[in-house]
Amino acid sequence: MKRFAIGIAILSVVFSMTLLTGCKGKESSQVPGGETAGAEKQENPVTANKTGIFELEGKVSNINTTANTFVLETKEGNVEIYVRVMSRIMVDGERKPLSALKSGSYAKGTFKKSDGRDTVLEVVITPEG
Repeated sequence: MKRFAIGIAILSVVFSMTLLTGCKGKESSQVPGGETAGAEKQENPVTANKTGIFELEGKVSNINTTANTFVLETKEGNVEIYVRVMSRIMVDGERKPLSALKSGSYAKGTFKKSDGRDTVLEVVITPEG
């Protein structure tokens, strides 16, 4: 019983110290003025989210094999997508390079923010949506 009382006393001391030191959640760790710095950087509202991974679907256009990019025309707006070496582009069930894409094809897949660019993780291409 004495151990129980000592344990309760220790817990109450730790709890009160936590309250006194003003430990707060995530909000207290934010730097003042951080909102303005984030507001200056324009993000595509279609791809902006907290995890950085998002799903999109739409028509493929403006394929640029030199820059390894293509534009995905979605209902919410156009998104320029970057294709990395590790990106998976699946056409007719087979992995294909960016050069195998055709404008007007329907694409559905997962994408990620990488180095400030919207990058393909995996995308499946079909002739039409």
